[in-house]
Amino acid sequence: MIILLTYKEWLLLFKGVKLPIGDIAIEVELDNEFPNTKDYKVLHEFVKFNYSDSFMRVFEYSFKMYYESTQKNV
Repeated sequence: MIILLTYKEWLLLFKGVKLPIGDIAIEVELDNEFPNTKDYKVLHEFVKFNYSDSFMRVFEYSFKMYYESTQKNV
């Protein structure tokens, strides 16, 4: 059985990484309102209205990594 991670679940795997992706992972972990979904549109809208431009840049890059590693061949 294949279990597909949501973006949030996937991102939290990067907590403790000394890179921008690790920084946003910590912020997301602390945000109880952050959507736990695979849906890019929902995530993008949430980030757009709740986070900085620098967070958005890391989100965009990391979502591409997430998609490539978890969703592309499904």
